[in-house]
Amino acid sequence: GLPELSLYEIVLLKDPNHSESEEEKVSSSSLRQRLLGTLLQPVRKDPALPARPYVIGLTGGTGSGKSSIARYLEELGAFVIDADRLGHAAYVPGGPAYAQVVAAFGQEIVNEDGTINRKVLGAKVFGNQERLRALTDIVWPEIARLVKQQLAEADARGEQAPRFSGGIRLR
Repeated sequence: GLPELSLYEIVLLKDPNHSESEEEKVSSSSLRQRLLGTLLQPVRKDPALPARPYVIGLTGGTGSGKSSIARYLEELGAFVIDADRLGHAAYVPGGPAYAQVVAAFGQEIVNEDGTINRKVLGAKVFGNQERLRALTDIVWPEIARLVKQQLAEADARGEQAPRFSGGIRLR
């Protein structure tokens, strides 16, 4: 008993300069990616800045392009540290935050193989600011320590461009 549905096709403008990794339509995301690495103004020599490469932090919500930009920077020679991966590594069995996370959130978050069940842990913390804060207070300092450790190791190997990224992700 509903009226007939009318469909209208809106043809998007094709971007003649798109690459394989970009959308075909004209997109500000594609334009920003193309401009990545382009100097917007001449380099200023500032004696207060360190001579070593900069550390870049990529932040943003899920799907905002952090991983894509990190991959692009890596292709350009940047050393990439994924703090999300370090966060997960922090609470694997034997990891630096494992015992504290289990003590704070209970044995019921532990799988039979000893790993932490991230879905069970997530159900306990998301939507509960106090519990989420307790988890971040345990895990984030360990992530920062692991990032610093990886930077020092990269520096010792002579990496030319250590970089950080991510949500709290430091790349």
